[in-house]
This record gives sequence, C-alpha cells and structure tokens, in this order.
Amino acid sequence: MELPVTKYHPDPVATGSVEANPDKPCLCCNRKRGYVYMGPAYSEIFHYLSGCLCPWCVADGSAARQFRAEFTDTGTIEDIDDPRILDELANRTPGFNAWQQEQWLTCCGDAAAYLGRAGAAELDGEFAAAKPALAPLGKKYIAALKKEEEPTAYVFRCLHCGKYLAYADET
Repeated sequence: MELPVTKYHPDPVATGSVEANPDKPCLCCNRKRGYVYMGPAYSEIFHYLSGCLCPWCVADGSAARQFRAEFTDTGTIEDIDDPRILDELANRTPGFNAWQQEQWLTCCGDAAAYLGRAGAAELDGEFAAAKPALAPLGKKYIAALKKEEEPTAYVFRCLHCGKYLAYADET
C-alpha cells in the first residue's frame, strides 16, 4: 500500500516522522498498515498519540477529528492569511520533531515543504541550496551543524518559487 502524499511534508519516511512498523495498530482506525506516525501530536485529551497513529489517518484528517489533535503548531505562523492552509498544516500534515518547538517556514504566502534535518555534510551536499538561508548564523556555526545531534538545521523548499529555506536550533 502506497503511503499518502502530503503537500507540505512530501517524504515523512525520509525525515523520520513516519516509520515502518508492521505490528502496530493505529489508535484511530485500528488497522495494521505497516507504518506509524512518530512526529508530534498535540491534543488536550490524548497526550500519547506519537507512535500510535497511521499516516493515512493523519493525512485524511480523521486522527485530528477523533482525538482533537494537531500535528503542527501553526500558532506562530504570521505570513499565511488563508485558514485552509493552516488547517491542512495543523490537521492533515505530518509534523516533525525538533530540539526546540518546531517552526514551519513559509514563502510566497504559503507553507513551504519540509524536507528534513541537515548537518554540515548535508548542507555541503543534497541541501546546498539551503546554505544561504543559514548564512547569518556564521560559517563556524554552520560547520558545527549535525543531522542527528545538536545543533541541527531544518530544511524547507517553497512550493511556488522553489527557494530553499532553513533554520537551526539546539536545546
């Protein structure tokens, strides 16, 4: 079964937000679909949703409805006026884990696509186009970035102009 496609998080398996798990049933649909959502889930009534939902129930919004959950904090996004975009991002897009509170970057009046974590090696390779977004942090800081340790960069790409965006954080 093919994973659902989400506009703002095109490859959640590559980013670690979705993992293969053939034995875990989804708390929402009660089906074993072979994958489980590992990203953040914010709900006032269910505090342990990460690792308990399938990506299909996240992508179609049923998990958000059933558990009154959000998967991305859209409260700090200021550059988007369209409530439909914020709804899709919060309720039907797999989120991602960050060292601090995650930030979803925007460009051209829309949310950007999250591509994943990056360290210095990735910024010299596959995510080289994101390096200018981190330039204000300085060369030494960028050279110290690590994909799986801190500090880490989080890379996005605009769905409209193709520009790469990024920010970095650590605990």
